[in-house]
Amino acid sequence: MVKVPYLTGFNAYLKTRHISPKAHIEYMNSLNDFFNYTVQHNNDFKISEKITDVHEMDVRLFKDFMLENLQLSPSTINKVISNLNVYFKYLFSVKKTPEIPTLNINSVTVPKQSDFPVQVFLKLSDYLQMDLSIYTRLLILIISKGFNYKEALQVDFYKKFNQLKFNRDEEHFLELYRNYIEPYKNFWDNDNLFLSRNKAANSPLLTVTALHRDLKRDSESTGLDLAPKKLYTTFILVALSTKSLSEDQLRALEALDTASVLYYRRLKRETNFEI
Repeated sequence: MVKVPYLTGFNAYLKTRHISPKAHIEYMNSLNDFFNYTVQHNNDFKISEKITDVHEMDVRLFKDFMLENLQLSPSTINKVISNLNVYFKYLFSVKKTPEIPTLNINSVTVPKQSDFPVQVFLKLSDYLQMDLSIYTRLLILIISKGFNYKEALQVDFYKKFNQLKFNRDEEHFLELYRNYIEPYKNFWDNDNLFLSRNKAANSPLLTVTALHRDLKRDSESTGLDLAPKKLYTTFILVALSTKSLSEDQLRALEALDTASVLYYRRLKRETNFEI
């Protein structure tokens, strides 16, 4: 474990703030986690272990790591950043560092339930019939079956998808989809679900960028955030708020690892999510 610079002095400073033992542990955890991460990603600090080699970019990278890799909840990330801010302000005040690396780091916005496109899944049949991109509607249907967009875009996912059960409204949409995709399947001689509409493309598979363009356009027309991650998160939150789970919801929840379950449950609490 890397040594936290000037920890003795900072501990003495914390005592003057009369914080609780639990809060003190949180400060220590935040510092240890930050410096253990930074020593692996900042070669200057790795060699010197001097606080003057720690800068704003190190905090930004750590914040992104907590958000994207650890998938910590916004309130947890904000608490860590707040703890680091107290630490760096203390060091600045006693002239141990010429800068406060946390000064320009914004907190993560804690989402509200209104930020999630809940109606997409509560009124799935309506959205499958809307005048949206065929690929937007296909992705919504796939997510409603408990799969995320990365799985949906995998080669040969169609084999798993074709084994799923669909109700009448879903089958009606799939008929429209099959009519739409048939020319592209013939051109590319490919059975994957998301095929490129650009016949000059190097690959028959639709790019993530092209899918995002469809989703962005449909987000603007519906006034909903239809980003892939937001759609999947919404589906999981709806599942966690449902008393009688469907087969699709149950499969999706059982596929989550422990860390993901904890993340979504925290998010559900923080947003007061309910249906």
